[in-house]
Amino acid sequence: MRQIFKTHPWIPPKELPETQELFRKYGVPGSIRPGHLLKGKGEPSKLYFITKGAAAYYVADRYKSHQSILSLLISGCSACDLSVITGDRVNVTTRAIGPCEVLIMQPHVLTDLMRSNSEFAAREAAHVTRKQECSLEAMVANFTLESSERLRRFLKVLLINYEVPISDSDWNRIPLDLTNEQYGAVVNLTRVSVSRIFSDWINKELLYKSGRNVYVKAKLFENIYDWWTD
Repeated sequence: MRQIFKTHPWIPPKELPETQELFRKYGVPGSIRPGHLLKGKGEPSKLYFITKGAAAYYVADRYKSHQSILSLLISGCSACDLSVITGDRVNVTTRAIGPCEVLIMQPHVLTDLMRSNSEFAAREAAHVTRKQECSLEAMVANFTLESSERLRRFLKVLLINYEVPISDSDWNRIPLDLTNEQYGAVVNLTRVSVSRIFSDWINKELLYKSGRNVYVKAKLFENIYDWWTD
């Protein structure tokens, strides 16, 4: 799955324990409706911590008819921390994918702790760097791998990041329900291309769907290259 960095593509690592504790102590709970905007491009900094559901960074692409997702944020991830730390505007739109529960925290809480605690600041800087490595790893995958290869790697990354053991004999349910259009937005494919690949895997008895629920056999992940483990 990984070609350059240790960090997996598409889904950034979960927050540091100290950062999670900040959100639990100072964050205000909020419920975000499916597709609802958390933060638009150019808006003042806001900090979100995903406690349930998922959100995504959408990239504005004037040359494509379909949306592109830069990163998928699952439970345990935070949103908008890079713009808070740098103080710069970031040209992405953050939206909920399905129902999403969050903790909303004032940006200064994070930056104040970084200023007062140099050891935490160093750990947080390293953590944010790993998030950028995740984005770079995803872009490398989306531009260098064949379409079906991107999609099967993304399915495995979902299982890994949700810490779901992969059974060699039973069907493995993908823990996040996405539409084919959303799958395509992550791995740079159209909805039609995703449907075609899924149909091929269904015919080979490697995958089946029930509504938005996707189930896969471990055989689908055979011979996936990963530089960190191979």
